[in-house]
Amino acid sequence: GGGDCGGGDCGGGDCGGGGGDAERTPVAAVHVRQGDSCDRKVDEPGPWNAMWRPDPKRPGKLTREGVGRRCYSWRVYRQQLQTLRAKYGVRTVLLATDDHTGEVVRALQGERDFNWVYLDYPRQQFRKRAWMEFRSDLDENAPFSLAAELELLSTADIFVGSMGSHTSRSVYMRMVSSSRTSQLPPFISVDGYGLCCDFTEECTKEAITQRRRDARECIYSYARCTGGDQWFYSRS
Repeated sequence: GGGDCGGGDCGGGDCGGGGGDAERTPVAAVHVRQGDSCDRKVDEPGPWNAMWRPDPKRPGKLTREGVGRRCYSWRVYRQQLQTLRAKYGVRTVLLATDDHTGEVVRALQGERDFNWVYLDYPRQQFRKRAWMEFRSDLDENAPFSLAAELELLSTADIFVGSMGSHTSRSVYMRMVSSSRTSQLPPFISVDGYGLCCDFTEECTKEAITQRRRDARECIYSYARCTGGDQWFYSRS
């Protein structure tokens, strides 16, 4: 559900998560995805499905994006946070990122529009070498930081992330399970994926509507059709 919020996919209802900050304004969670997802960095959100593009040889059909997966600059996420500030009065932001360069964390030092909360741990090992789940050279900061960030961000009311990311999806699902109301937390997905669209599906609003999935199926059936090397994780 939801409308267009600055170029990404937007969804959810009224704020219903952690209950706001000390000033009773909603708290936002943001997952800035970099790391092994970053084949190329772009400065604009979307398109509606970041892993596919219209097939020039077959009108109305899609073909796999041949230039690699997009990750998004800090500027893209900040724009979406400004949208939430204007719409919901967000002041406090809980941030998670696997940016190994430190660029994202350094950028926060000059930001004055929000109160920032994030975990301080070494991120250099997140430099892209292979998919994280297949690497044997990671220390304890990799799994424990993810677990800690999931808990931290789950206390927020609104989410900005990439719904084409397993981590962003996990954060959002954790927020859903932590909600004290029956409302789905509002979210903005910078990569154009929505809640009811898997990696190998067409993610236009028309295609999502035609599949006629209810919210429960969208939440609990995710990853059954992610395809590729991830298939064996969910075939049971």
